[in-house]
Amino acid sequence: GYCLRSLNVTNVPLQLIALKKPHWNQVNYPTIQREFPFTSIQWQKLIGLLDAEKFQMLDDRIGCPDCADGGAEWIQVNWSKKSKRVIFEYGALVNSIEEFSKNLRVLREQYLKNL
Repeated sequence: GYCLRSLNVTNVPLQLIALKKPHWNQVNYPTIQREFPFTSIQWQKLIGLLDAEKFQMLDDRIGCPDCADGGAEWIQVNWSKKSKRVIFEYGALVNSIEEFSKNLRVLREQYLKNL
């Protein structure tokens, strides 16, 4: 089935790309990707939930993501000259990005159900 699901939200261009794909090529589960419009109000709400300084101070790996088939989530933020990715256990709330990750999860469910 579809094990990998992701969202990519950008401000230039202002859009959200939803993607789901299997771990390996499967005829019954082709990769599905779709672009959705994303408003400046949605963008401002999302980035308003992120404290960039605290996010950059987080470890790159928190807990034991994907241990014992528990799954993993990651959030990556790209700035003009650098990026930061944090990977953590699926469903976990990470200090300093709780509201940001909750909002991303809502977006993920909302947009991926339309694929």
